[in-house]
Amino acid sequence: MTHDDVLTVLRQQRARGPLPSTADGLSGWIAALDKRLPPASLELPLGADAVSRLRAVGLAVEASGGKTVLRFSADGDALDRTFALLGLPAIDGGGAAALLAAIEREAEADNPPAHSLPLRIQPAKACSLGWSSDLFSLTVLISNVSLREHDRALLPTDGRPVVAVCAEYDRPLTSLDPPSVAGYRLGNARAEGVPMLRLGGGWLRSRLRLEPTARLARATAGRPEAVARAERFLDELDDAWEQRIGSALQVAWPVYRPEHAGPLLDAVVGRPLPEMQLR
Repeated sequence: MTHDDVLTVLRQQRARGPLPSTADGLSGWIAALDKRLPPASLELPLGADAVSRLRAVGLAVEASGGKTVLRFSADGDALDRTFALLGLPAIDGGGAAALLAAIEREAEADNPPAHSLPLRIQPAKACSLGWSSDLFSLTVLISNVSLREHDRALLPTDGRPVVAVCAEYDRPLTSLDPPSVAGYRLGNARAEGVPMLRLGGGWLRSRLRLEPTARLARATAGRPEAVARAERFLDELDDAWEQRIGSALQVAWPVYRPEHAGPLLDAVVGRPLPEMQLR
């Protein structure tokens, strides 16, 4: 650790003030800490009693889909002391390590996937069609596929079902080439039917080839939450289909936002998509 790093840590600790020594006034101290430091989301193995104790001092804890997520300010010492004062088991590896890992995961989740469906509509063309030149990337999760290394062709694996969902739209895809979303949300997909897709390849149709995501493409607001929701759906589908879904490949879907209000523009084939608030 450099001299400047040490000074940064000490200044942060001075601004935070001393750690509390008792649980009295803990909720007020946590509220003041929230105003000084940004929060991070930690997925922790917390029981119902631990959730109740944390919520009692004003912390946000969400439990759904078999996962428990705690929102806490980015201060590992404060997190460790809070758990100790509430009589909870220490976090494995310590609070600082858990928060750092959570922040790094969130930073990665805020970026679009590295590979994208082919960008065929350039910004100038989008403007000529009446859309903004602001390029965004939606997130498509595709089960049971792999990338062929030399040409980035999308290949099915193991003969298992290929299912794709668009995280931000919260809908399954009915086609990948060209991309097309269903008219119903993931919550209704089990009743409406989950489309299984065929990937092109053979004499009549070439493989769908991905490309590096455009550097100017921006992730949508709320991407981490949307991806987590889509992953939960695929996990539930994997259970229902007897472990035939497995892990999913994340692929960017380039789109342009409307100039004012209206539908998005698909940057793959240049056709309007359902409306969505991107920022």
